[in-house]
Amino acid sequence: MGKKFDVIIVGGGPAGSTCAYYLAKSGAKVALFDDSHPREKPCGGGVPKRFFDDFEVPEHVPSRVIDWIIVEDQHGHMVKLPQKFGGVTIMRRDFDHSLFLKAKKSGAVCIEERVISVQEKDGWIVKTGKGTYECDLLVGADGYPSLVRRTIMGEIPRKQLALAAGYHIPHDTVHMKKRFEDAIELYFLGEPYVKTGYVWIFPKLDYVTVGMGTALGSKNIKRSLDRFVRTHPAARRIIMPDKVDLHSHMIPLANSPRFFDLPTSGKNWVLIGDSAGHVNPITGEGIYYAMMGGKLAAKAYLEGDVKKYERYWRKEYGGDMYWGSRLKNFFYKPKVIDIAIEIGKRSDTMRDILADVIASRVSYDRLIFAKIPVSLAKIIFEVTVSLLKKK
Repeated sequence: MGKKFDVIIVGGGPAGSTCAYYLAKSGAKVALFDDSHPREKPCGGGVPKRFFDDFEVPEHVPSRVIDWIIVEDQHGHMVKLPQKFGGVTIMRRDFDHSLFLKAKKSGAVCIEERVISVQEKDGWIVKTGKGTYECDLLVGADGYPSLVRRTIMGEIPRKQLALAAGYHIPHDTVHMKKRFEDAIELYFLGEPYVKTGYVWIFPKLDYVTVGMGTALGSKNIKRSLDRFVRTHPAARRIIMPDKVDLHSHMIPLANSPRFFDLPTSGKNWVLIGDSAGHVNPITGEGIYYAMMGGKLAAKAYLEGDVKKYERYWRKEYGGDMYWGSRLKNFFYKPKVIDIAIEIGKRSDTMRDILADVIASRVSYDRLIFAKIPVSLAKIIFEVTVSLLKKK
């Protein structure tokens, strides 16, 4: 047998690297397996403001501060949501690699080999193409499709998945500053672009990311995204090179709250990040939940009971998962988006609530049961005043 560790983490993305960092910093003997760095992902790269409240910010990662969210419906109606320092946009290649190196610096053994099998036997036996390793606790942070999850409990069902695809397009910094605001842009366009989901434009310092998230079974996603880039007015600022890679991947996007009743830990295993299905069901944002899940899994292990992780994540962000999956289909109805934008154009309070939904600034359960009921009268008043002024 090869080296023995307290914990082996399969997958060195934001979830796995964060978990490894907190474990190693506290003295655990941990190995982090990932052979993919540095790599890009089909992701807008939006990091919400609360990331800076809950984690130590990685150093020397180029980022662009975001002050606005721009939302447009299928009719071209648009609302601009204020987000003074609402977060940053980053290139996943730089961000993920910095977290991987941070885990290594904290004492984690980072092994750049691909795991080909895991087997439970007096703990766990983990095999790569180059060696065999042992551990007491196995952490699945290997995204979708997760080898760890598949071995323990089977794959995430296809009905709980979505598809994301995107281009990362280099532009000079002058062009980016001149033509792109400090804003993330979301386009809920409907067909012929995307039946369910949205197109995004996320500006970086010297890149712009344009991508699409949609349900599985949608028409050719590349063709739809290319149509947007060719024909939509918002894409005229994008200078497409002769050749650019399309990054695409399936991601968990739960359609039922019952999906989150499934266990994400056992006596000697844990699932975090995309492997656990912890992605916001409405927006598709997963970076924050991945890192928080990794942090909470490390906390539970260090306290001597890894099953505490179930309680921790449900308390911390379970409201976003359960209520997001309940409201997802309602939110994506074209009429709902149209009405929300029209009201948002006339109400500061409605713009604030839309920003809460999109940026996950407030947990969805608190938003539904506390903030929205209190705000309804104010929204009605603001809309009425706006309409009277127009007359």
